[in-house]
Amino acid sequence: FFRVSLNGQVLTFTEDARHQPLSFSSEGVIINYKYDANLHLTEVERVQNGVTARRHYHYEDPRNTGLLTGITDERGVRFATWSYDEKGRAVSSQHSDGAGLTQVAYNTDGSSTVTNELGKTTIYHYQQIGGIKRVISVEGEPSANCPASNSTYTYDERGLMLTKTDAKGLVTTYTYDDRGLEVSRTEASGTPVARTITTEWDPARFLPVKTVDDQRITSYRYDDQRREISRQSVAR
Repeated sequence: FFRVSLNGQVLTFTEDARHQPLSFSSEGVIINYKYDANLHLTEVERVQNGVTARRHYHYEDPRNTGLLTGITDERGVRFATWSYDEKGRAVSSQHSDGAGLTQVAYNTDGSSTVTNELGKTTIYHYQQIGGIKRVISVEGEPSANCPASNSTYTYDERGLMLTKTDAKGLVTTYTYDDRGLEVSRTEASGTPVARTITTEWDPARFLPVKTVDDQRITSYRYDDQRREISRQSVAR
């Protein structure tokens, strides 16, 4: 085991030979971790003020024992369940009593159809760009509860989004620097209500130092640990 002192508070850690955490303790709180034979986390136990609470993690798919299939909370209630197909792809997600049921079907043309708990379906179309599948269009059928939500996307050779067109035909355009960080975004491009937001980045860190839109200029400062320490906005 080992100890770390943070601002006068001592944290004690223990771990196994594989460096997986076994316990953390501090100020009367003890957290223990348990794993199965495949080294998957199966239980988190929290002991505080003489009260023990346990959360359990389930891996019940015999085709792939590494897939998380459910979580049982500290009350003993299974509040989350996931299922998968033979390829290990998620096909459903739901909470207790089927709440929030979301189902995914993988179509032969490479698209996927997502059905939400209200029965509304949305089809996602993909294209392989830069070795990664990117969403290039979304077909969201209308229902009694929500309108159609169709949109399309284009990308550059790096897989960075260049344009996004929403269901109303409004286009948002994007530009990037050599690091792939967004430096300009224009919403409703080409229309009288177009709005551009520019971003300046710290040259050594992936942190924005200034954003400019049509109404204000906002500047950011950070400490050595990259935590934001100030934010100042002035009207243009």
